[in-house]
Amino acid sequence: MAAGTDGFSAALATALAAVRALEPGADALPALAALTAALRPRNSREAASRVRWLELLRQLEQEPATQLALREALLGFFAARRQVAFFSDSGLLPNSGFFSEAARILGHKLLPEPRDRDDLRSGIRELFPTARDAAWIGTISDDERHAFWRLLRLSGSENANALQQFIAQLLDAALVLSHRICGMGLEPELARVCPRLLEPGVESPFIALNAELLGVVEGIRHTLLGDEERDHGGHVFVLLEQCAEVVQRARQASATFGTSMRLSFILVRLTQHLERLRLLLEVLTLQTRPDAPAALSASLGDFLHAALAGELRRNSLRRHAAQLLGLVALRITGNAARTGEHYIATDRADWIAMWRRAGGAGLLIALLALLKILASTLHLPPVTQAWLNAGIYAGGFALIHMLHFVIATKQPSMTAATLAAAISQAGGRLRDTERIVDLLAATLRSQLAAIAGNVLVALPVAVLVGLALAQQAPPPVSAAKATRLLAELDAVRSPLVAHAAIAGIWLFLTGLVSGHLDNRAASMRLEERIAQLRWLGAVLGGRRAARIGRYLAEHAGGLGGNLFFGLMLGLTPAAGLLLGLPLDIRHVAFSSANLGYALAATGFAPPEGTLARACAGVVLIGFINLAVSFGLALWVAMRSHGIGFARLAPVLPRLAARLRSDPRSFVAPPA
Repeated sequence: MAAGTDGFSAALATALAAVRALEPGADALPALAALTAALRPRNSREAASRVRWLELLRQLEQEPATQLALREALLGFFAARRQVAFFSDSGLLPNSGFFSEAARILGHKLLPEPRDRDDLRSGIRELFPTARDAAWIGTISDDERHAFWRLLRLSGSENANALQQFIAQLLDAALVLSHRICGMGLEPELARVCPRLLEPGVESPFIALNAELLGVVEGIRHTLLGDEERDHGGHVFVLLEQCAEVVQRARQASATFGTSMRLSFILVRLTQHLERLRLLLEVLTLQTRPDAPAALSASLGDFLHAALAGELRRNSLRRHAAQLLGLVALRITGNAARTGEHYIATDRADWIAMWRRAGGAGLLIALLALLKILASTLHLPPVTQAWLNAGIYAGGFALIHMLHFVIATKQPSMTAATLAAAISQAGGRLRDTERIVDLLAATLRSQLAAIAGNVLVALPVAVLVGLALAQQAPPPVSAAKATRLLAELDAVRSPLVAHAAIAGIWLFLTGLVSGHLDNRAASMRLEERIAQLRWLGAVLGGRRAARIGRYLAEHAGGLGGNLFFGLMLGLTPAAGLLLGLPLDIRHVAFSSANLGYALAATGFAPPEGTLARACAGVVLIGFINLAVSFGLALWVAMRSHGIGFARLAPVLPRLAARLRSDPRSFVAPPA
């Protein structure tokens, strides 16, 4: 046996001996702290093996006296402290809000909160004082955790006072959770997206749950005191399901009525509280059934593990920031997912329409690129030039949107949300996997059609316009300007990769801005507000005012996102100049147009080698634009659905098989 294992065995034996030696009524915290110190792995590899935890289970199975001593020590540790906050708060979003909670966590990092020997949460933090405790506890499987609590069997304790106090605190925690759920269920923001909750004669399931739970708690108390047996099981769990259904309907309705940070916060917090109350009620109802000790131990283990895991991460700023990111993503990706469906060509008619719309955008982009080149000949101050370029970009993108044309690089941030929604809804069945592969194929061919439509129109139009204007004196694109344009597209000698990545980041943020504005327009009922403007109705008439309101409400995200993207493209070089950083952007459609103007200006005789490097640069720009924007958008969208990239694992083999058997489906839809 290794020396490290010998040391662990000795430490575990010493800790268990201290537990067995506890006197009745003594504080079990020091002995339990020594036990958790012995169980704490030295590194992540040892934590993954769970050798220490498995050794504890083995000793408990072989030593009934140790089982009894550890059971009484744990129960005494709980009973000697206030437990309600641990059961009803740990791991759940606080009502104070994200930023107030972030300030509390930062304050804790600077000045840790004082210990309270009478509070269970403080005692738990003394048992698990290190930051890595949450990680190794998370490696323990459900079966191993259930085995631990089955061996201890807290409900079989002979310390009746401690057991009754433990159960009484569980009952109080259930009431606390129920009252909070009832309060959140009556929030005006929830009623806004679920107006049925306010209809006369319709009883809110949240109010019904609170009323029912009062009776259940009272019945459990009577049963445990030996009074008449009462039914504790049925209806309260039905009401829990009804409350969960309201939350689900609210998520779906927010697609129509718009969501908000407040609504997202309420829905996440409601979901957490409903799940915690369900676990707690399973423990309490099984507590009154002596015929179900195994089920009781499993339920108690799940409940305590959820509370413990939440408590150990209570002061984690990283986890708190991740929750905030999840809420923000949840708020904005719903509209992006619905918008993304319009950017995916599922049949040949949609695919051909995508080519036409992308070609229209390519035509306008060629003209916008010329405007930007002409603007550079004005020799304005840098900041003024940046604002002029931003106006050209923003106005052009807004016009492209209003004409229903498609810019290829705008697709990824939208289609990623659609893909993430499909992955989250997949149940692991073969047909679900095939549906995701179909969606991936449709997304890829739509993206290729859009890129080809943009580039294959923008490039020749730029060449033709450049040749037509080359006869002017002086020509709008001089030989020196053409050389600079080719140098900017040099895949080897220019910082093209970084500049294309910056454009990809702006494309990703454009998707977020669009989603936010669509949500905002729906939640504030923009259409009705504009239609009710008296001065607008007096000038244009009521019907035209209503039409304007409808248009702005439907296109708020599209117009706002395009304006934002244009401003960022134009202002990024000026920001780099002010900061002393080499910041710039490279967008594939504009780069292809610039290549066309440079070719026309040089008479199709650029310096040797520059044409090949410039063409490679355009291809590289397109790839980086799409990869950065799609990758970031997919990550945020999957975070919003609470899923990881591991969910893609079953899809990859089917995707590879589709590429081998039908590669054409990734380029063009079936006839």
